[in-house]
Order: sequence, then structure tokens, then C-alpha cells
Amino acid sequence: MAWQRAAQVVYEVVDGEALLIDPAGVELITLNPVGALVWQTLDGCLDAGGLAEALLPSFEGVTRGELEADIEAFLGELREAGLVSEATADGDAGR
Repeated sequence: MAWQRAAQVVYEVVDGEALLIDPAGVELITLNPVGALVWQTLDGCLDAGGLAEALLPSFEGVTRGELEADIEAFLGELREAGLVSEATADGDAGR
């Protein structure tokens, strides 16, 4: 399944870190540079494997499988926080 940023999340990338405001507008979340790379790559077209493939050249010493597993875990955390959703065929967020 492809992943996308939740539409109601406000974010900005500063000095390689992503600053996100949760959908309720209550919590500020800071993503480290690796999380920010994943966040910026979310486009509603890529699943965890596609994200790993796209980002693998940015990392040394990690296999595609390891990166994909880490991305899947990270996306799970973001989904629980309401920051990402599954992309549907028509481009609308699904849950």
C-alpha cells in the first residue's frame, strides 16, 4: 500500500529536520534528518518498499531490507499519531 502525508498536518523542514504539527494542532513533532527524508518522500505513490528503494542511495551500510523494515516501523508510528494515511487509488486518504 502506498503512503501519504495526512492532509491536515502542517509541517516545515528546517536544517534537515521536519517540524510537524499534529492534526489536532496540539503537539509539535520533530523528525530527525532520516525521518525528514522519509516524510519528504511520501507522495501517495510509494509503499515502504518503494520508499526504501528511493532512499537507499542516501545511506551507507544498510541493506534495502533493513531500510524497508525501518521505514515500515516508522510509518506505523506516524499512522498511529494520525500523521500519515494509506493512499487510495483515487488519491484520497484511506484509514
